Amino acid sequence: MGCTRNPSKISAEHLAVFALFLAFSFPSSLWAAFASQFSFTTGEEYNDNIFFSKDKEHDFITFFTPTLTLLYAPEGQVIPTLYAEVSPSYQIYARNSNLNNFDNVSAKAGYLYQYSPRLSFRLSDIFHNQGETRTQYLFGQDQFLTGSTSTPPIESVAPPVSQNLTQLTPGKELTNLVSLQASFLYRSDIRFTGGYENQFNNFTDAGGSDIFHEVHAGGIYNWKQDHNLHAGYRVSIYNLHNGDSGVIHNFDLGDDYFTNYKLQLTPTLSLAASSGLSVNTGKGPGVANNTSITITKLWETAQVNGGVRKGLTPSYGVSGISDTTSFFTYLNWQVTEKLRTNSFAVFSLFDTSDVNFKSFQAGLGVQYLFTSWLSTGLNYRFGWVDGGSGANKTELLQKGVVKQNIAFLSLTTRFDVWPNIGLARGMTSPTLTPVLTPPFSVRPSQPSS
Repeated sequence: MGCTRNPSKISAEHLAVFALFLAFSFPSSLWAAFASQFSFTTGEEYNDNIFFSKDKEHDFITFFTPTLTLLYAPEGQVIPTLYAEVSPSYQIYARNSNLNNFDNVSAKAGYLYQYSPRLSFRLSDIFHNQGETRTQYLFGQDQFLTGSTSTPPIESVAPPVSQNLTQLTPGKELTNLVSLQASFLYRSDIRFTGGYENQFNNFTDAGGSDIFHEVHAGGIYNWKQDHNLHAGYRVSIYNLHNGDSGVIHNFDLGDDYFTNYKLQLTPTLSLAASSGLSVNTGKGPGVANNTSITITKLWETAQVNGGVRKGLTPSYGVSGISDTTSFFTYLNWQVTEKLRTNSFAVFSLFDTSDVNFKSFQAGLGVQYLFTSWLSTGLNYRFGWVDGGSGANKTELLQKGVVKQNIAFLSLTTRFDVWPNIGLARGMTSPTLTPVLTPPFSVRPSQPSS
C-alpha cells in the first residue's frame, strides 16, 4: 500500500524552502534595513469574573506571552515603514486547570508606501483570536512598550470609536480588520483622503459572523492659520450574524482648531468637532445624528483628552446596528525617564431595535523600566455592562448588571534578534511621546495679490 504524506507537513516544507530562497535572493543591503526584536512577558493576574457573567467565577491566572516584532526602514530613513508583530499567550489557571489554554493569539502588521512627496498609502491588518474567558490579555499586556511605528495619520486628533464589546461579552471569538488608506496633498492647504476597511467577527461559541465593508472619502482645507475645515462621506455595508443586513451612509462636516500646536513650555490645546447625518437602509435606527467632539490638552511629557462621539455603530454581536453615544477620556503621562503611567474611562449607551444596554470600562496602568531590556508593569481594569431591556434576546448579553475587576502584575524582557543578537539596547514608546500633529506640516503661504 502506498504511503500518503500529510498535506500540512508538505505545505510547511514548501514554506521553509521558499523562506530560504528569499533569504539568499535578497541583497545584503536590503537585509540591513530590517530589524527584529523578541520579548517575553510573564505575569500574574487576579480576575474576579473570568467568564464575565452574573455567576462570578474568580481565579488567579499565570501568563506566558512571547512576542516577535519585525521592522523595516528604507535606506536613509529612521522611521520604519513596515511593522509586523505576532504574540500568542499561554494561560495557566490556579482554580480551573481545565481552562489552561493557548487560545489567545494576536497579530498585526502595517505598511506605509510613500509613492511621492504628495501621495501616500497605508495598509494594515489586525487579527485577534480569544478564548472563552475574559482576561488582561484582551487589553494588551505590554501596551507601554509598543506603539505605531508608521507616521502619524494625516487627520488631526482622531476621536476613538465606541467601546469594543468583545472584552465585555462571553465566548470564543475571532476578529480580523484590514484597512487601506490613501492621502493626497493637492496643494499646501488642501488634502484629500480615502480608504477601505473590512472587519470580520466570528462568534465561535454563539455561532455566526458579523461582516462590515466600509469605503470613505474626504477632504481637509486649511482655511485659516489655526482652523482646518474637513468634510467627508463614508458608506458601510454590513451582514450580521442575527440575519440583519443593510447599508449605512455617513455625512460629516467639521472644523479642527489648534492653538500653539508646537511643543513649548506652555500647554497646547486642540478642539476637533464635526457633525453630520447617518442613514441606515437596513433594520434598526434609520436616521441618526453623527457628532464627534474631542478636546486635547498637551504638555511636554503628558497628554489628556476627552470628548463625546455619537452615531450609528455595530453592537459587536449583541444585536444589530446601534445608535451609540460614547463619552471618553484618556491620560498618558511620562512621570520620569523610567516611570510611565496611563489611564482611561469610556462610557457608552447602545440603542438597537431589539436591545438597549450600557457599558463602562476604566483602567489604570503603571510601568517602570529597570534597564533598556527589562521592565515591570502593574495594571488595573474595571468592566461593567447593564443589559437593560431585551437582553434575553441575545446569547452575548445577560439581563441586569455584570461587573469585572482585574489586577495584573507583569515582567517583560526584550532581546534584539536582527541585525544584532543580545539584550535589547533601546526601548521606545511612541504612544507615550505625545505630539499634536496637524494635517499640514507647514502653513500655506498667502496668495499674492
